[in-house]
Amino acid sequence: MPSSRRNRIILIVIIIVCISLVTLYVRESDTGPLHRIQNFFLDLLSPISNFFSKIFRPVKDGIVNLFHLPSLSKDKRELQKEVATLRRQASESRELEAEVEEFKRLLKWSEENAQLDTVGADIVGQSPSNWKRLMIVNKGSSSGIKKYMSVVTEEGLAGRIIAVGSRSSVVQLITDSRSGIGARDLRNRETGVIEGRNENTMRFVPMNDEAVMQVGDIMVTSGLGGTSPPGIVIGRVAQVKKRSAGLARLVEVKPFVRFSRLEKVLIIITPEPESVILKEAQ
Repeated sequence: MPSSRRNRIILIVIIIVCISLVTLYVRESDTGPLHRIQNFFLDLLSPISNFFSKIFRPVKDGIVNLFHLPSLSKDKRELQKEVATLRRQASESRELEAEVEEFKRLLKWSEENAQLDTVGADIVGQSPSNWKRLMIVNKGSSSGIKKYMSVVTEEGLAGRIIAVGSRSSVVQLITDSRSGIGARDLRNRETGVIEGRNENTMRFVPMNDEAVMQVGDIMVTSGLGGTSPPGIVIGRVAQVKKRSAGLARLVEVKPFVRFSRLEKVLIIITPEPESVILKEAQ
């Protein structure tokens, strides 16, 4: 018998056998012999399949990640940009909330002192030297600002204007050694001058050398000299040192304003005074 004919016969036999097995497999129950043989081989090959799957899974994952690496890098960069944007927005939101709160406090002060005409201003610069405690605000003569006008916050008196430009002005803080403010003790009504010392505290010099000063006394502006309206709080007496040989009595006053946190202030619009008790800044 020729080989080609024999091969055809074998192929036909195989096809007939496969069709018969499929027919028997479909017709028999789940407990039939063909199903049992199938389950046997599945149980036999399942552990082997799992074993090779565990071995080659890292290789497969590595190949997949290699093809996805450019996309993953791009996603990472985009996520980093989103995180940076969210952080910036959160920071800006906190800054805005702080500004709103400060505006509210200044507005409250203005409402409580409605008899005073004020202009709001931002601190835009300060002296680099601790010996010249000066700050620059972004309001000048174009906003009605003039020399000697008082500068306040919701905490109290901060300083006075000593130089004016068209759109900016220089503020001398009350802690500057060249500053002098007409002041009054709320408790005993004694008047005098509070002088800056280039320190965190100032000195009160009463007009009456025998004035009885006590720690805790509240000091306010006296209004004498016309450079500052009366009644604006300045600070509290922190220490009273008695006279000693050759030395005058020292009355230390701690200001209410926290100068390290100054950002926004109010400038009180007042007529230019005819006389000035305060010392001029040289």
